[in-house]
Amino acid sequence: FICQFFSKPLLELIESCDLVFGNESEAEAFSTMMKYETFSIENVAKEIANMKGRKRTVVITQGADATYVFQNGEGKSYPVPKIAPEEIVDTNGAGDAFVGGFLAQKIKGESIENCVNAGHYAASVIIKVSGTTLSGKPTWSN
Repeated sequence: FICQFFSKPLLELIESCDLVFGNESEAEAFSTMMKYETFSIENVAKEIANMKGRKRTVVITQGADATYVFQNGEGKSYPVPKIAPEEIVDTNGAGDAFVGGFLAQKIKGESIENCVNAGHYAASVIIKVSGTTLSGKPTWSN
């Protein structure tokens, strides 16, 4: 929706960002908006990372498939820990939880790998409950 109706403000915003998050559907919409000849997560991440000559980190989640990070001219995939299908209750909020977990480690100066792992953990906790309210206190350590 944003790529379709607000492409100009989106591009202007991305130009000023050091860190960009998206999921596979958003990456595909971005690819369509930019009229790339072929779509791949890797290509979209690389293009966003290098827009207007500014180097930025791009993180693209793909649900249960590996999270892809493009940073400093290199891309890397990080596998998502498997969750039994019967444990998945509600995937709403998984992306937001991922970003929250990622940023919680990023502001502490942790490595990208630890940031992604924290994001995966936070998303795995939120998809096991209905809605986005947690009871108890989940714990994570890197």
